[in-house]
Amino acid sequence: MSLTVPIPKFVIDLSQPPELRYAHIVAEFQSRLDDCDLTGLFHDLLRAFVGKKVGKCLGAVARVAFRRVYMEEESAELAGIARASGVPMHILVAYNVLLDLLLGCTSGGVRTLDPDASPSCSQDAPTRMLHFRTLDWGMEELRQIIVELDFVRFPGGPVVATSVTYLGYVGVLTGVRKGLSMSLNFRPHHERGSWRKRASFRWQQAMVVLGRRQSICSVLRDCLLKPAHDEKQAGTQDEKYVEEVKDDYVQAMLSNQSISRSTAAYLIFCTPKKVYIVEKDNRSASIRQSDTFLTAYNHDASDETERERESTPDATGTESGDANLDIEYSDQIIGYSLDRKDCLDSLWKERVQERQEIHERQDEVVELNDVKLFLETEDINNDETHYAVIMDPASGKVVWRTAYDASKDSDDDEDDYENNDEDSVISQ
Repeated sequence: MSLTVPIPKFVIDLSQPPELRYAHIVAEFQSRLDDCDLTGLFHDLLRAFVGKKVGKCLGAVARVAFRRVYMEEESAELAGIARASGVPMHILVAYNVLLDLLLGCTSGGVRTLDPDASPSCSQDAPTRMLHFRTLDWGMEELRQIIVELDFVRFPGGPVVATSVTYLGYVGVLTGVRKGLSMSLNFRPHHERGSWRKRASFRWQQAMVVLGRRQSICSVLRDCLLKPAHDEKQAGTQDEKYVEEVKDDYVQAMLSNQSISRSTAAYLIFCTPKKVYIVEKDNRSASIRQSDTFLTAYNHDASDETERERESTPDATGTESGDANLDIEYSDQIIGYSLDRKDCLDSLWKERVQERQEIHERQDEVVELNDVKLFLETEDINNDETHYAVIMDPASGKVVWRTAYDASKDSDDDEDDYENNDEDSVISQ
């Protein structure tokens, strides 16, 4: 496993003009941004996918085509980051609309014993859902610009939401607010039932890249930062600015995901009582839920059934010509994803049994330290894991987080760094 390192934490003041919100972070991270060379990474990515000649042409087109993202506020934030950092605007736009297409991840929700409960009354201790998440990606340079952002609505105000992300990425990959946490995983499947659906999906992707439609990570940003109710209904000042998400808000959000336009992704939402896994496609979604344990990786629930079917002696598979287009790439991702699920399912069952014996409980619960163990297990945490977090939707906080430095080995005598929710915040 790579050596664990702290994740720098900053405050984003939403009352500031969007162009100025990230200037204090850029000033501190300028050398890291220079070392990352986002421009070089973008051109390397193009060459890897389409070859040197075509990649060079697309790079030239991107300078003209990638001028903005769909939401004006986010475009203004990117423009401010571009001016402060010297990173070209079209590179930041590409970074924001393409990153979610390339992520391998593990996410899920699990019922745990309340960490504040007294050990002497563990039989009757309250429980809550925790949202865990690892983010894997092959581009090592981006490890240098992982940040945790606390959002406030006015200077010195209470934190209304927190995200763990990369500097310069203004959508949401991992975030939590009071009452709701969320994460996004790459999905290798999309609707291929007809040429119209295939064309509609590719058109949606093109419109997102060109800034004509909202990206899925921008939609998650809305879920994270927009008020959950009418501010006029708020009582105290804290209630006005730290809105707790209620079940009706969550259900409306899930209903909207079932019909909204989007690229393919797995969306993981967790409330204090339940976890929801959304297998999102363009204008459709399949939603699963649990109040004990449910996980998402980089495969559909149907892939689990397919693996079981193929393991029987008389099983035969059929594939359409279109499904064969990226079959080798998809099979590799899905196979590894299924292996991770098998590992984590077994580990969860093992820890549940242990906790039932120790605490003399019948319900299926684990402890916070068990969830940390899930994220540190070798099959879940690998050489491409950039960071791991545990979020508590009940409190609206990240309760544990760590990043990984792949260039260093933690097999020596150094203690792993654990970053909890008491860490100081770097503000403006």
